[in-house]
Amino acid sequence: MSNASLPALIFDCDGVLVDSEYLASRVEADVARELGLTLGVEEAHEMFLGRTVEGVLDAIAERAGARPSNTWVYNWAFATAHAFLRELKAVDGVGVAVEELRRRGHRMAVASQSPLARVRLSLQVAGLAGQFGEHIYVSSMVARPKPAPDIYLFAADRLGAAPRECIVIEDSPASATAAQAAGMRVIGYAPGHTAAAMQTSGAQIIRSMHELIAAIEA
Repeated sequence: MSNASLPALIFDCDGVLVDSEYLASRVEADVARELGLTLGVEEAHEMFLGRTVEGVLDAIAERAGARPSNTWVYNWAFATAHAFLRELKAVDGVGVAVEELRRRGHRMAVASQSPLARVRLSLQVAGLAGQFGEHIYVSSMVARPKPAPDIYLFAADRLGAAPRECIVIEDSPASATAAQAAGMRVIGYAPGHTAAAMQTSGAQIIRSMHELIAAIEA
């Protein structure tokens, strides 16, 4: 049962709840070959990370000289789904942490840049869907995608929480800055080379999801 005296928690999905980012980039590099683009996984990661579907298509159009067809988009979606079903896992430690936070009574939501179907599939495959119920929100539900604060404010409203009552858990420095601009506290998950940029954003840094509960309590 939720406890309104506890902070509401708003989680990004990709890279925070599920270890999907390089898996998705590998698929994007593979399917980009159908368009005559030769991309390494790292290059695809840099080009497409954090973009909406429209943003990915815009980036491809700029690089390839033409926007991909609907058939290509369909194939991309199914290739991503197949890869997720085979290989996607929750970020290490996050399942136990989220389960304990739910048990304690925190209101919790997901706020993602990815399409709703992908987020729902990701959470289901990773065994996390039951922790958030219907509180799964994506950028297509609001006027502006990240790094605008719209999706965080939308999620907070649906949780019945004021911005000052919310903690956002993000792995993107730009999105962390946006959430803070919305009046929310931010915990920045930075297990790798993003720690310096995340510190610049002003977020509280954790390197492992095993540190999450202590960071929330701090």
